[in-house]
Amino acid sequence: MKSKYRIIINPFAELDLKASVEFFEFQKPGLENEFTKEFDDVIKRIELNPKMFPKVRKGARRALLTRFPFGIYYVVKDDLINIFAVFHYSRDPKKLRKRS
Repeated sequence: MKSKYRIIINPFAELDLKASVEFFEFQKPGLENEFTKEFDDVIKRIELNPKMFPKVRKGARRALLTRFPFGIYYVVKDDLINIFAVFHYSRDPKKLRKRS
């Protein structure tokens, strides 16, 4: 099924993702692949139906990973999905305000 949405992962989210992958790679070889697969699966779900995930503030939505304690934060405008953070639950949520 082709989505009518286009996804953009902004540079902050790219850095979040890269740091997370490196962290899991250091923890246990192969764990980074499991994290990446789950991330990709959630991205596909967002792309197919971005409005299925709850709004958390000012139009920003959050999709949670199930195995890893991370949320993917994004906004939807027209046919564009802008992912602005891949955020670990333990991080200060106030830091998200500067991104969205």
